[in-house]
Amino acid sequence: MPDNLATARTVQAAIRANVPSIYDLPATELTGLFYTPGQLEELLRAELIGRTDLNNLPVRTRSKVAKTLVCEILGYVAPPSFRKVNPRLRHANVDVYVQQASNLQIWNQEVDAARRYVILIIRDGVIAKVKVIAGADLAQFDTTGTLTSKFQANRIDEDGGSVLASATDTAAFIERFTPSSSVPPGVSPVTAPGRARVLDIATVYSRLLPIVGRYFVDPGQTQERNRGSVVHREACSELGLSHYADHGQFPDILSQLIEVKLQLARTIDLGLELPESTTPLASANGVVAVRDVRYAIFYGARSGSSFQITDLVVVTGQDFFREFRQFAGKVSNSKLQLKLPSNWFL
Repeated sequence: MPDNLATARTVQAAIRANVPSIYDLPATELTGLFYTPGQLEELLRAELIGRTDLNNLPVRTRSKVAKTLVCEILGYVAPPSFRKVNPRLRHANVDVYVQQASNLQIWNQEVDAARRYVILIIRDGVIAKVKVIAGADLAQFDTTGTLTSKFQANRIDEDGGSVLASATDTAAFIERFTPSSSVPPGVSPVTAPGRARVLDIATVYSRLLPIVGRYFVDPGQTQERNRGSVVHREACSELGLSHYADHGQFPDILSQLIEVKLQLARTIDLGLELPESTTPLASANGVVAVRDVRYAIFYGARSGSSFQITDLVVVTGQDFFREFRQFAGKVSNSKLQLKLPSNWFL
């Protein structure tokens, strides 16, 4: 998008003028000198696509050259060698990977939900595509369940019924967004949240509660993602948003900072971050933390070729473990393998 590119060039100029170290603490929208994921992607595409700098280089050399290219394009002074810190481009909160095939390997480190992963796709020695994705969203490419099941929880009172488990939103959420009982017409589910464009948590609960008791066609025993999309679509409608859309990021309904979960089983997969985490939320440009997200957890039961919503729990990440108990899920080993979309390499 042209606006993303124009704004990215403004950030680039500011970084060059202020000369922050690439090893300074990660920037956010609040601290300034910050690129959104869209701005990162547009700037790197504009500067890198068509270049042959990475052609025929040994793997280690190619990795260093790629990081140097990204570092300099973002406006930083690239170091002669990169320290072994995570992420390597700390102030930009960026790690860089060069891919000729769809099998992405991440070695000897946890995937960071807030980090931005820059993926340079090489075809015939030329940088053909640039993709930027937040760590929280890498789970969709994990075929092993390692990411989606890293943290798990179940409800403390299994017979607790429907409940609004948080009386109010978090203080940080209220200060940042001034949530209320209504939003203007035309608010998209996939735009960034904005002041006076976000529903308060009590309204979220009251608008979603009528979904309890409804029946939906079950797309199949193994179709968890499609089944969840049915409820996600219904939630967008009940919240009064302009349409249904799924951007494949955390949280599901970005404009309202709501994560929608459908549970036909007791165990809830929480992914890479505990709900109470103070990690800055990458999809909201770091202006709030993961703990400020609202969780809408729908419980359901199958009935023949359909399923019925039986209960709803709405809770902030901050209060999540008042209603649920955590237990350890699968833990990643030294090498994590992800299958990136095949159409990225066409």
